[in-house]
Amino acid sequence: MDVTKIAIKLFAAGPAPELREFVPIFHRWIQTHAVEDHLLVDVADYAHVVSGPGVVLVACEANFYFDLTDNRPGLLYTRKTASPGTFAQRLQSAAIAALKAAVLLEKDSALAGRLRFNTSELLIRLNDRLLAPNTDATFAEAKPAIESLAGEIYGGNAFSLERPGSAQTLFEVLIKSSAAPATVSEILERLHVMSA
Repeated sequence: MDVTKIAIKLFAAGPAPELREFVPIFHRWIQTHAVEDHLLVDVADYAHVVSGPGVVLVACEANFYFDLTDNRPGLLYTRKTASPGTFAQRLQSAAIAALKAAVLLEKDSALAGRLRFNTSELLIRLNDRLLAPNTDATFAEAKPAIESLAGEIYGGNAFSLERPGSAQTLFEVLIKSSAAPATVSEILERLHVMSA
């Protein structure tokens, strides 16, 4: 598995703030260099697109979206350039970047505590139809790394993997856990990462 274009989505728990609120927040992140290891360059507002990409913070290495796809608001991190290591290490790196951004949003004073993320679900998407078509073979190859990450995220609690979509869609796996959800910061601690 040599996929580098990895996406991770954390879904909002409850009603999400208005999309327009994320525009100045993401601009501030650019001005303050709020995201380590990412060169933040621009913000794009797609609020006019129904069930679309929402508001996008563009970085050289990845994009951060407050995304509305499938009418499920959440933070979507999409890696564009290769991060070092094996597929499992790249997957963990993408998850950590998404979780750190989620902590920043949850703590942002402009949102005044109105945004929380539901950590009982996590979407993984591989944005490479050539190297990772949505097939059983790709699932079999990616599954050990996904299960390893899920085991760390859920601290040994039971979880399930669902593979939605069809051969015409990007490869996705939805991880679900019925255990009491941890906070985003607690998950970062499980991954041995200091939160922002």
